[in-house]
Amino acid sequence: MSASSIEVLASAWARIAAEAEFPADYEGTPSPEAHRASEVIQERIREHIVATNDMRLFGLLHPLGQASLHMEQALWPEDDERMTREVEEALREDNDPNAKSYTHEEVMQAMQERIDLARGKPC
Repeated sequence: MSASSIEVLASAWARIAAEAEFPADYEGTPSPEAHRASEVIQERIREHIVATNDMRLFGLLHPLGQASLHMEQALWPEDDERMTREVEEALREDNDPNAKSYTHEEVMQAMQERIDLARGKPC
């Protein structure tokens, strides 16, 4: 007798969840461990899609991403509020007619300088 599709899926999920160290007792309550494991699983799915061009798993990224976002909001509300304020401020600044525009090259150079600075390299 062969296993049903749902049994195969359940078995695969159990293996993936164990590898990502997803809490075995997870019942929907946000935790840093569940969030981290969810992020690991999403990354594995992205890597699989890129490596194989197999888009069948793409649909899983949305619910996993939403679950991860809700966990972040519940676990770290101060960070969520700060990021929301920063996005709103950036949108206000973007709508300012006196705002300075930067070229793609200027932005890339500034980012590289910040990366170099973070790595301790002289700019």
